[in-house]
Amino acid sequence: MTDLLQLVFSGLAQGTIYGLVALGFVAIFAVREIVNLVQGEYAALAGLAAISAVGAGLPLLVAIVCVIPLVVGVAVLLERMTIAPVKKMTPLTSIILTLGVSTAVKAVMLLIWGPEAKGLPNFPGSDMTLGGVSIRSQELWVLGIGALVAYAVIWFYEHTVRGKSLRACAEQPIAARLVGISPRTATVVAFAVAGFTGAVAGIVGSPIYLSSWQSGLSLGLKGFVAATLGGLTSLRVAMIGGMALGVLENLVAGYLSSGYRDAVAFVVLVLVLLFRPNGLAGKTSAVRV
Repeated sequence: MTDLLQLVFSGLAQGTIYGLVALGFVAIFAVREIVNLVQGEYAALAGLAAISAVGAGLPLLVAIVCVIPLVVGVAVLLERMTIAPVKKMTPLTSIILTLGVSTAVKAVMLLIWGPEAKGLPNFPGSDMTLGGVSIRSQELWVLGIGALVAYAVIWFYEHTVRGKSLRACAEQPIAARLVGISPRTATVVAFAVAGFTGAVAGIVGSPIYLSSWQSGLSLGLKGFVAATLGGLTSLRVAMIGGMALGVLENLVAGYLSSGYRDAVAFVVLVLVLLFRPNGLAGKTSAVRV
């Protein structure tokens, strides 16, 4: 039982990272029906930039405060340079376009930081053991910050006028324009939210899971799988789906083989596409996931 609890708790922490990345996918798709495959790169970029800032002598908190706006700015800049110029954007077009951007961002990170994986220092706190389960303080930070960010994003999209207006751009674009909601502004805000959630995921996860030029590929894939569980429209299901995916990966690695860990996301994705293409939330969408 202790082994099971250990695997579940560690999986929840890992899955929280996936969930934060998934929030970014949903934040954009719910506004413009754009599948942004650069989402995982925001996390990798944030982790690597924060590591460089700490290495340059900045305190950890100052480095985090500086890096998160930087990544948000990069997300908005990439949207202005690559997404905005396209007159008719479809989900398929967005996948092809953002895949190319993701590859370019990886290449830049490889040139700047090299191939070695690095990690931020652990956040303040002491590890503990509870009921035989070893709990790392950094995992508690991941769970706590992840819950706070998820709540803030969900509250923004579902309980504020600005957030509701963003979703209106995807559901009723013509009506949104008629009442003065700018699709351009909505898209910029959506990419800023996605950059923020990706940056937080990359920073809080870096001390445990490390950051490298290619770590965004795995995070992006698993975040996308978690997002599909909510049909790319449900923020709640995306976050819960990310945590469930992390737990499932840990259980498979612990009881079968660690070699099967990365295959779990592919299996879940195939099952969702076959049996629930609109996601577990049960809401219909303009396109099939």
